[in-house]
Amino acid sequence: MRLVTFERHPRSQWSHPDDRRDHSDSVGDAAVGFETPEAGRPGTRRLGALLHAGPSEGDVVDLNRALAMKLAFDDVGAPEAEADSLLPADMCLFLRRGQRALEAAHEALDYTLHALQRYDAPDLARAGVLERRRGVRICAPIARPGKIIGVARNYADHAAERGREVPAQPTLFLKAPSSVIGPEDEIVLPRASQAVDFEGELAVVIGTRARNLESGEALDAVAGYTTANDVTARDLQDAGGQRFTAKSCDTFAPLGPTLVTADEISDPQDLGIQTQVSGEILQSARTKEMIFPVAHIIAFASTLMTLEPGDVILTGTPAGVGASRTPPRWLREGDVVEVAVESVGRLRNYVREERD
Repeated sequence: MRLVTFERHPRSQWSHPDDRRDHSDSVGDAAVGFETPEAGRPGTRRLGALLHAGPSEGDVVDLNRALAMKLAFDDVGAPEAEADSLLPADMCLFLRRGQRALEAAHEALDYTLHALQRYDAPDLARAGVLERRRGVRICAPIARPGKIIGVARNYADHAAERGREVPAQPTLFLKAPSSVIGPEDEIVLPRASQAVDFEGELAVVIGTRARNLESGEALDAVAGYTTANDVTARDLQDAGGQRFTAKSCDTFAPLGPTLVTADEISDPQDLGIQTQVSGEILQSARTKEMIFPVAHIIAFASTLMTLEPGDVILTGTPAGVGASRTPPRWLREGDVVEVAVESVGRLRNYVREERD
């Protein structure tokens, strides 16, 4: 499942009756009156699933609303309250609910997919269950992680291009949760730095509270995977080793667009990663080139700190960063940065300079 956090645009109503007929041949009365002001309010963040196949590809299912509609059709009392208890709209709360919440999300998605195939399907759009992609803003899947853990020099070629030794164990650092932005958001170049770099990465989202894991069980703690850009101010990093400062400026942690649940990624060590800056491919590698595999990183981190649902682990960047080029290729206003991770998603962000 491809989970998203989304907001409805102020004018997110389906603009033409034919839009609705794209998703159901008959608009029934079952959805009439099935409205909740909070669910439909523009700017309210919701938990959704991105449809990635079929005629509705690209549309977003509001999972909470879908579950509430299913419960209503099943004649469950207080369906909206029951849906709220089973499937919260906030991603971090959803992850903390564990397996039962994931099962409820699958139940809601399956109900929606089945309804889309029926000739007498209810009006899912009018009920707030289904939104066209153009009617929503996709946000970072985890808006404010409890912690963001990064791994330095986890690809041998990247360590070499930075003139560093291959580490004997994972070199971890923290990145401020306040630096998170979502897809299509702007990376802002701070006045304090003249050397802002890109680092495309696979990111892991933790799904269960975990401590002192063994490598063999570490992937069981993973809720899913997303795409990340570990933006870094190299001049701050290289002047006195200010890694936390260099990586924690506002907007320096783009994440998204989706959180692909762990059951859809059979092997996180066999994924392609590619970074483009304004159309030029600058990074290209596979996760099998990592020095420390994902499971090892998770297990190692868990020996040092408790991992909690919603924590994000950035698993390292491959060779090709801007600092390694001659001349260096720093991000500049007007750039478009795209990081793509195979089977996970493509993250696009725009670059601008800081303004008053």
